[in-house]
Formats: sequence, structure tokens, C-alpha cells
Amino acid sequence: MYQRVTAERLILVDVVDRWFHLQAPTFIGAGQTFWIDHKNNELCVDRGHGRVTRHAGWMNR
Repeated sequence: MYQRVTAERLILVDVVDRWFHLQAPTFIGAGQTFWIDHKNNELCVDRGHGRVTRHAGWMNR
């Protein structure tokens, strides 16, 4: 995933694109945008109002 994706509904994420595995599952709300920060091995979630959360993970290729 090299682009931002907007969730259409509330989702619980533990794996992204079959190759990025989160250390702990996280909820992403409807309308929130998420992407992978490849440099830091993190899932980033734009929660709105200028707040971005980062969730550690690893790549399995």
C-alpha cells in the first residue's frame, strides 16, 4: 500500500495487504484515512482534527 485509503465503515485491522502485520489490532473508523509508513514500519491512521495515530508492525514479504 503506497497510497492513503479511506475506510468506508468501521474496521478492525491486524493485517494490511497480506504483508504488513500489526503488533496489536486497531480499529479504523468510517471516513478515517490510513496508510503504511514504510520507513518506520508503522500503520498511520488519520483520526481527524489533526490527530494521527501510529501502530507498530512488521513487513512479511
